[in-house]
Amino acid sequence: MVGIIDFVFGLLDATGVELMFGASALIGGVLFLLWLVLVVVLGGIGDIAEGVFGVDIDAMGADASFKALTFQGVMAFMMFFGLTGIIVMQSGGPEVLAILVGGISGGASMFATGKVFQFFIALQAEGTIEIDDAVGVSGTVYLRIPEGGTGQVSVSIKGSLRQYDAKSVDGSMIPNEETVMVKAVVGTLLMVEPVVYNPEEE
Repeated sequence: MVGIIDFVFGLLDATGVELMFGASALIGGVLFLLWLVLVVVLGGIGDIAEGVFGVDIDAMGADASFKALTFQGVMAFMMFFGLTGIIVMQSGGPEVLAILVGGISGGASMFATGKVFQFFIALQAEGTIEIDDAVGVSGTVYLRIPEGGTGQVSVSIKGSLRQYDAKSVDGSMIPNEETVMVKAVVGTLLMVEPVVYNPEEE
């Protein structure tokens, strides 16, 4: 805490390139801390993109993705450009070297941030695809589906057992432990019907 205070007040005495580095690191660092708070509060990259930028991850296009990614990239560039530049200057390096090293560091951090952002976007997109893969899969009623209401079923998708909210296709009640077949997906809701056992099929 003392180090941060000294850093902030040290900017008041800085001039020229050193002031530029300090301001860049401070602004980038503040934005980074705000981003971490949003991660904790909103619970994920997709929710942040939707809450801050009005972006629906499931329907994210190139323009929306670029807008969210640009914010992340600029934040990372400013923070690492400033911090690296200050370190070089405090080590006795010339201003030109500090700017060069800071630029390389900022560019590398921007590239890395972009890759991480794309990775999390891909994970969330994969989750949407998986629920669609439930169509045609049999499962078991985990929480009784009341007549005209919503319960829960357990289904195995790509070797992973998952629980989803579910409704009966015809609105009928389906008891616990009943084997069902997923007929359709509506948003994050599975539409299921009981599996009828037919001895003649054996």
